[in-house]
Amino acid sequence: MVNRFLVTMPVVAGAALVLFLGMTDGDQKEEAAFHVTLASPSQYAGGVYTEVFSATPGTYSLSFVPNGDSPATLAISITGAGVAFSEEYALNGILHDTGISQYYTWEYLGHNTLSVPLEQRLTITIDPRGEILGPVSVSLVKN
Repeated sequence: MVNRFLVTMPVVAGAALVLFLGMTDGDQKEEAAFHVTLASPSQYAGGVYTEVFSATPGTYSLSFVPNGDSPATLAISITGAGVAFSEEYALNGILHDTGISQYYTWEYLGHNTLSVPLEQRLTITIDPRGEILGPVSVSLVKN
């Protein structure tokens, strides 16, 4: 019985440590200055999605969560004082062959970094070029 206790105790302590480190690591992650999941045609006005959000000075990166049904092209513009970002992204499917199965992952190709010179309100416009039925998530995260 003592041997079981000696073996079990380090395992329980290790699991508690991993859980604690995982919780503190999550506190250090950057939050998105902007995030939207576009999954319904009702989110678009006149075929585009527009939102105003706040940003502090710094360098930001756009990131996406696309899938095979996402728009084939996605035009994004972000404007504000000293900010004039515009890019057209192309959806790219990457085939993965494991030997026993094949599957695709998806990414948008294009420039994804922009600088914000001062704290301000920015306007983002997302234009799926008429393909408003496919879901996609877009985030802008400070580096």
